[in-house]
Amino acid sequence: MNLVYIHGANASPDSFNFIRMNLGGNDLVLEYDSANGFHNNLKSMRAQLDGIEDIFFIAHSLGGIYAAHLAQHLAGRVQGAVTLATPYGGSKAAEWIKWLLPFSQLLEDIQPYSAAILQANSIPLLLPWTNIVTTKGHSSLMLTANDGVVTAASMRHRSDIRLVEVAVNHYEVLLSHQAITVIRAALERTVENIYSGSAACI
Repeated sequence: MNLVYIHGANASPDSFNFIRMNLGGNDLVLEYDSANGFHNNLKSMRAQLDGIEDIFFIAHSLGGIYAAHLAQHLAGRVQGAVTLATPYGGSKAAEWIKWLLPFSQLLEDIQPYSAAILQANSIPLLLPWTNIVTTKGHSSLMLTANDGVVTAASMRHRSDIRLVEVAVNHYEVLLSHQAITVIRAALERTVENIYSGSAACI
C-alpha cells in the first residue's frame, strides 16, 4: 500500500511528520500552494501520482477535498482514505470573510458553493473512507460547534463515509495518538478487503 499524504491549506509536508514517523511504510507527500487555485493544484497532483498504484490517502483539512477529487480521477488505483478534520461541507465563514479579502483564492475555493466543494460532494466515495471529526477548539467566527477552524457540521456533511470523533482541535489531530489508531485500523480493514476480494465498504 502506498500512503499518499495531502496537507491542509497554507500548511506544509512537515505537518505530517508525527503521523509518518508512527506509520512508516512507502509514502509520498503531495505539496501545493493554495494561492495557485484548487484545480491547478489538482492537475499537478494527478501528474505526481502518475504510475502509482494501490494508493491510500491520509489527508488533513482541505487535503481531504483534494483526495476525494483524486479518488475519482484515479479510479481503480485508490484503495481508501482517512481524512482528518476535512470540511466536506465547505466553510460558511469563508463566504463573508472573502468580502474582506476579495483576492484570496483559498477563500473562493473553500466556500460551500465553490466548484471544488460542490464537485467533491457529487463524487460517490465507494471505497473504505473515514473522516476524523475533531471536537475540541472554538472560533468566535463560527456560531455553531467547531474545532477552531471548521465546523463540526461541515466535517459531518457526508453520509457515505465513516465518521470517527477525536477530542482534539483542528491542528492537534496531526499529533494525536488516537488519530494514529484510527488510521491503522482503516489501513488494516482496507488490506483485508483487498485480500479477501470483498466489495468496498465504508
